[in-house]
Amino acid sequence: MSDGAEPINFVYDVKFDDGRQKRFTVRLDRDSLDLVSERPTDAPEWTALEFNKCPNCSLDPATSPRCPVAASLFDLIDFFKHSKSFEEVEVRIETEQRDYFKKVPLQTVASSLMGIYMVSAGCPILNKMRPMVETHLPFATWEETTYRVISMYMMAQYFMHKNGGAPDWDLSRLVEFFNEVYEVNNAFFNRLGAVRYEDGDANLNAVTILNAGVNITAMSIEADDLKHWEDIFMAHWPT
Repeated sequence: MSDGAEPINFVYDVKFDDGRQKRFTVRLDRDSLDLVSERPTDAPEWTALEFNKCPNCSLDPATSPRCPVAASLFDLIDFFKHSKSFEEVEVRIETEQRDYFKKVPLQTVASSLMGIYMVSAGCPILNKMRPMVETHLPFATWEETTYRVISMYMMAQYFMHKNGGAPDWDLSRLVEFFNEVYEVNNAFFNRLGAVRYEDGDANLNAVTILNAGVNITAMSIEADDLKHWEDIFMAHWPT
């Protein structure tokens, strides 16, 4: 953690109709947005790097014996493993800037939490989406997600241009990146298949929601289906 700097905290307080309650606190380094947590020494077998390893993973099991995403998520996965996707829960989310409160299906909560962990745990591929986590937006719609992802990517291209790199202004490499993310999410879905219990499907559907967001944004770019935003921007920022 950065010297003397307090971490950024995202707190999810989840209440079930049967009286159960769980509080998840995600702590991120303020400068790097690294996940601040101790790596468990007793993590289950399914968190091993080689267990349903992502085909595009560049990590070496000799130095990274555990998948960083799986090792960071296993407590959450274990808690939700018996839960149904559409079970309604009340969730209060506390951030530094504002709080959110909503009654939503459990899969929505699990997906939102997973999204924070997955981009901040140390996955070489998902790390590229880390800049979005500082302005984490719970309960985001597909339109909001598309807007935020493309905005993040274009800012990255500006900084690349500023530092002498070759920016990707037509978003072609963003679509390639989405293909990489899709592979990671699919492999993680298969990894979680090993920890399914009875009819609990909240964890698997949470990953499916994350993948759907990636696919929708990629399809919007490939189909040049961003006219809504183009019309708004061009009305005020004409060429």
